Amino acid sequence: MELSVLIKKVEDAICQMGLAEDESKVDENGQWILLKNEMPVYMDVWQDTESTPWNYFVYKNDATVFQITIPFTYAPTVKRHEFLQELLIVNLNLMYGKFSFNEKDNATVLSYRISGHTFEPKSLDLIIDALAYYSEMAYHVLKDEFGLKRIHAA
Repeated sequence: MELSVLIKKVEDAICQMGLAEDESKVDENGQWILLKNEMPVYMDVWQDTESTPWNYFVYKNDATVFQITIPFTYAPTVKRHEFLQELLIVNLNLMYGKFSFNEKDNATVLSYRISGHTFEPKSLDLIIDALAYYSEMAYHVLKDEFGLKRIHAA
């Protein structure tokens, strides 16, 4: 899929959700930020420039990528291993997303990533709702046990 076509599909999907595209667009082409229940929802699209062992099976057919990322919480300093282990177990039950950890920013996020040609505009709202639900639920279930601190929109 051409990157420009994927960008247009995402922009159309944002409009179908009742949001103004210019309110969600970031300075970079192919990047958007939405708010869902006061949580930042980052969306971006790009074209991979080379294949890796992790994308080899789709890279030659479609090098474009669509991704949603919702920062969930900062990882705890105490019982970090147990916290990350718990998220790996929870990942088995999630639809549309997965928990990931970015050590550089100490951020735990929920993410959804697909090959660009499989992006369906009509599913965007459902996927964002699912990720926001998981973020809220996991935070409230785990916050006391691990002393979690939310990541808020800047």
